[in-house]
Amino acid sequence: MSDEGEIPIPVLWFRKEWIDSNAKALGVYVALLLVRFRVRLRTDIPALYSEEGKIEGRLKPYLSIFLRDKDKKLIDAAAIDVGKEFFMRLVDHTAYQDYEDVLDCIETDFYETFKEAYLGYVNANVNANVTVTGNEFTGEILGHDTAALIRTFLRDVSANRFSKGKVTPAGSSILLTPFGELMEFYGLSEEDVQRFLEILRMIGIMFFDVVPAPVLEREFVDGLSGER
Repeated sequence: MSDEGEIPIPVLWFRKEWIDSNAKALGVYVALLLVRFRVRLRTDIPALYSEEGKIEGRLKPYLSIFLRDKDKKLIDAAAIDVGKEFFMRLVDHTAYQDYEDVLDCIETDFYETFKEAYLGYVNANVNANVTVTGNEFTGEILGHDTAALIRTFLRDVSANRFSKGKVTPAGSSILLTPFGELMEFYGLSEEDVQRFLEILRMIGIMFFDVVPAPVLEREFVDGLSGER
């Protein structure tokens, strides 16, 4: 991994001030993962780039998971602003065929910064004992302690037990069939799987079916506990 003070040659347009705070680094990282996994390059990119408010509308639901007040309203607009600026510069300076390589380069070279920011907010959600439709992180799912089930899930993702689509060099991935595989591997009902996925997404361990690399770090996984 390169020194984070050096801008990799393929992305000379990347600005260090975009990641000089945790909130801004989170905005860039979520935008990066969104484009890497959840955007169709040739059809979605032009619309996200040209239509006013479109990219902000895609970023806000994810960033609100981390940067929200007690009423679940976004409290740090800078994260969206820098995420949008990052996206616009990416489109201005990158050919379609180079998107994945450039995004992977940025994630790898600034991984420690992204990891610190992302896990900081995930841990804050865990410590706050996130409640999802009346169900708390500290509860149980089909007799499984929720925290223990999350640890098992993340270890299984790391071990490639779950089917994956795209995977970045840093280790972020998109799961292909998590719903069915959660039922198969852990004996969960459809209702239990739905609840479990809601918890994962509201904590920030997943968004849609994307599992960001930082949540697979052994120190984070081993430290997960419902006893907060």
